[in-house]
Amino acid sequence: MSDTIFQKEIRVRKVSTLDPSSAQGLADPTRIKMLDMLGHKPMTAEEIAKALDGSGHKKATTTIRHHLEMLKEAGLVETARMVEVRGAVMKYYSATIKVYDCDASADLKKADRLIDDVGNKLLKIMKGIHGDKRFTALVGKNDKCAGFLAAEILNAALARAIESKEYSEVLTKNPQK
Repeated sequence: MSDTIFQKEIRVRKVSTLDPSSAQGLADPTRIKMLDMLGHKPMTAEEIAKALDGSGHKKATTTIRHHLEMLKEAGLVETARMVEVRGAVMKYYSATIKVYDCDASADLKKADRLIDDVGNKLLKIMKGIHGDKRFTALVGKNDKCAGFLAAEILNAALARAIESKEYSEVLTKNPQK
């Protein structure tokens, strides 16, 4: 007979809606650093290599191109523009995902009430998504993925809001420390 020595209920603290190829694309610290850089401005493989070298992550341009291909296959970067330079084509890449390279875990521990308040507001939004006819048509009979699709819709809407001019104005009016 065994006695339970330790038991507690584990609560979900974060939601990440990544398919396996996106998760694989994020599995390397260099690729995460690249996504962070590409989230600020379009860059070429050569510019990425130079910027990484400047921050102590020396990588060959061929290695950067390999990482870019993996990120592109995962849908995390896209070619933003192509420029002809002396007969060669130079590709500029941009991130399609927002990566924050910061550790705010200590701040989040202090924000428990704010998280509860925002969670209650989001619950109303999530109920609205599930009740929307367009969502019901989208999910169809595949209700196994309903939670994932609702989270992806919310995630995409959040990404659009973060990229909006209005949110940029909020950030400039309320600069962080």
